Amino acid sequence: MTLHRDDFIGVLIEAGALRFGEFTLKSGAASPFFIDLGQVAQGSHLFAMGDALASFIHETIGEIDILFGPPYKGISLATATAMASYHRFHSEIGICYARKERKSHGETGLFVGAIPQRSHRVLVIDDVISSGGTKKEAVDLLARYFDIAPVSIVVTVDRRRKNQSVDVGGVDINALVTLPDIIGYLERTGDTNAVHMKRFYEGHNG
Repeated sequence: MTLHRDDFIGVLIEAGALRFGEFTLKSGAASPFFIDLGQVAQGSHLFAMGDALASFIHETIGEIDILFGPPYKGISLATATAMASYHRFHSEIGICYARKERKSHGETGLFVGAIPQRSHRVLVIDDVISSGGTKKEAVDLLARYFDIAPVSIVVTVDRRRKNQSVDVGGVDINALVTLPDIIGYLERTGDTNAVHMKRFYEGHNG
């Protein structure tokens, strides 16, 4: 990856996308940290994230025709990554996303952007993975409407606990950084939040 993992984690912290405190996850579980890629909203941070994702995909997945970004955060990540892929590798990659609700006027339909064909290599790209629900929905949508199985799922952060498995329809999951990566960064920088994140990762409550 062109952007070193430590630098990438630094971008998350600088953008306010990685925060520490007492949070309740969508699953109802308590967490000592929260990752919100919606905070990556400045041009410099989006450029760094798109560049890191483009390099990661180029090095680990290979050639891709379409990036499918689940709404809403996956849309900006797909866009930044497609632009970075063209800038860095002269690779022309389309982006596609599904609406939360169908439109009955203007450009009607459920999908926006480059519409996948069966010959396309499609990759699902999103912010984080914890329960895997959103990724499974994306995989199911691609199967139902286009008879396509994505070549992979790529996320910026894998925030699952140790040995936690998820059902995403049998598709491989790849992450720029994992919780052990972030824990190691915090330990090296002397951040005491490393202790709390490590306890969460290892399955301890409180």
